[in-house]
Amino acid sequence: MNNQQYNKRILLSVTGMSPAVVTETLYALVVEKNFIPTEIQVITTIQGKDRLLATLLGNETRKGALQEFIEDYGSQYGIESIHFDENSIHIIENSEGEKLPDIRTPQENEFAADNIVKLVGNLCQDDETQLHVSIAGGRKTMGFFMGYALSLYGREQDSMSHVLVSEGYENIPEFNYPKPYSYIIKRKVRAVDGTENYEELDAKNGKVMLAEIPWVRLGLGVPSELLNNRISYSDSVSKAQQLLERPHLKFHSPIYSRKVNFGNKEIKLSHKGYSLLLSLIISKKKGWEYYSNDETMEIYSSIYEEIKNNLNEFEKRLKINSEIERQEEFAKILSESREDIRKKVMEAFSIGKSDTAYIPSSSYKRYELLIDLERIDLSEITQSLYELGY
Repeated sequence: MNNQQYNKRILLSVTGMSPAVVTETLYALVVEKNFIPTEIQVITTIQGKDRLLATLLGNETRKGALQEFIEDYGSQYGIESIHFDENSIHIIENSEGEKLPDIRTPQENEFAADNIVKLVGNLCQDDETQLHVSIAGGRKTMGFFMGYALSLYGREQDSMSHVLVSEGYENIPEFNYPKPYSYIIKRKVRAVDGTENYEELDAKNGKVMLAEIPWVRLGLGVPSELLNNRISYSDSVSKAQQLLERPHLKFHSPIYSRKVNFGNKEIKLSHKGYSLLLSLIISKKKGWEYYSNDETMEIYSSIYEEIKNNLNEFEKRLKINSEIERQEEFAKILSESREDIRKKVMEAFSIGKSDTAYIPSSSYKRYELLIDLERIDLSEITQSLYELGY
């Protein structure tokens, strides 16, 4: 955990009817890890929100637990304030935008998944922020969805944890974190005969321990579809799984249709994108390096002419007397072609970053397709390639 390297450090928590997990996590982060959040955000239900506001912010007659924590530990750890207000609470909504009082049905569980994945994606957009995710509260599935969302969209600086509370101090309304001084609280206990009594405990003696949870960072980036509510939790799972499978390509006939299967996704490429992809494969078969030279230009232009049946635009751009300038212009065409593929693949798989073998790698104006030849199926366009001389 990178402590105070980032100016904006967010503690994100899921909660249900036990909001103390927020201050317990805050305590453990500050005391054990010297990680001081600049703000707290919480995702919960309507019922959870009411309990959360009462506990963390308090009311006219009682201080909130967050203010108490800053008073208790602020001077020791240099904490002046931690932003948290009603706008920091995200209520799970259904597909109609109605806020949910609780999560009790499979459909409501799906709404929770969609809301959580979108929120984590939103918070991971800014590379200048650091996110710590706590899965200690709320329904068990809510914690799972938080962890999954962090795997999809989390960055190197982000982290995840659960908190462990010493026996006897769990679920006591008066216990929000260990106090730095003696502070007596009461725990309800039930006797063998069924009668209820109260046992006194000292909040100073309670133990809260942070259990950091390792997680797999897939680094897919945050897709615009997620931010625009056009992708659900289940969609994100499906598309991520396809990207994680060993990549394979299948070209469809006729060649001028420009249709290629990237895994299970059929994509119709632009003329330039298709010409780059297919010419990369031909060069890979021949064992040639792919960059702006005469051999590459010949392969690319022959494919471009075949699928567009018109080289006017292409020839016009390359009608340059200087060999160096012509190759520089062709290098621009190759860069534009790669960008066409990148946009199509990112849109099809709903990813926000281009770290996938389906997008040709580019380094110092040299290109490479990082997919094994045995994973590329050209069978449907074999005749077309034969007629092109390949």
